[in-house]
Amino acid sequence: MAFGKEKIIRLSELMAYHGVKEVYRNSIACFRMNSLLVNIDTIPPAFADIFSFLVVQNGTAVFSINYRECTVREGDLLLFSPSVLVSLTRQSSDFVAMNLLCERTLFEHILSSCTAYQSYSLFFCRTDWPLLHLTVEQVEGMVACMRQISHTISRPYVYQEELVNHLMHVFLLQVLELVEARVGMLTPALNHTETLFHQFISLLIQHYKQEHYIDFYARMLSISTTYLSRIIRKVTQKTAGYFITGLLYAEACRLLVYTDRPVQAIADELCFSDQSAFGKFFKSNAGISPQKFRMENSND
Repeated sequence: MAFGKEKIIRLSELMAYHGVKEVYRNSIACFRMNSLLVNIDTIPPAFADIFSFLVVQNGTAVFSINYRECTVREGDLLLFSPSVLVSLTRQSSDFVAMNLLCERTLFEHILSSCTAYQSYSLFFCRTDWPLLHLTVEQVEGMVACMRQISHTISRPYVYQEELVNHLMHVFLLQVLELVEARVGMLTPALNHTETLFHQFISLLIQHYKQEHYIDFYARMLSISTTYLSRIIRKVTQKTAGYFITGLLYAEACRLLVYTDRPVQAIADELCFSDQSAFGKFFKSNAGISPQKFRMENSND
């Protein structure tokens, strides 16, 4: 498998490379990470279309984060977003960690399901060094939850989807407690630019299904589209389209995989002019048609 910053790595590719079996619908993986993990020593820097949560239980490891070395040890929590260039440089022989990975589309859908999760967007946009230190009790709680997620992924439960979703929320709320504290420490208060970006995200979560263009959000904020574009770029180094498209695509994937609604009904729910327009949008993001995506993922 060819890794490199010119290629975006998908969760399914990464897990196949490491021989990890605890993978759910190619969207979530949760597994024990140690020196015995397949190919652990052969990962050059690469972008992955994944959000990652890594809790160190023992030993040490050195990660390269955007070419800056970061040593982690027992009690550390590393949070990676898709915009971060990451590689594992080396680890001690006794290194042990639990790692939870979530595909960007699913993670962004989860963020849109709960207003409290908006702090994650702010955290990933404003934090250059995504390392948090946990108490012994916090490590125990998070590792226990991650083990339960891993166990649930590996067993054919009748209500597996519901269990995985519930456990993901339990875990993310635990992490959110720490994220909220870090966000609160970044500055005494948000500056004007960051406040407008936060308001944009809040509006987007409420209206993304109906409003697909930046013009609406600029009007709601009483600013020009040019100014809003500049703000989003300044705070995140991304475009408004990145956030709008990300939420729309995440919801489209969810509806295709987890419901039996006809593609036309999904196009209507997401306010596309017709099924053809929705099909073009989806294929431009997934590389395949909605029908083929549903067929390839329905039996994962």
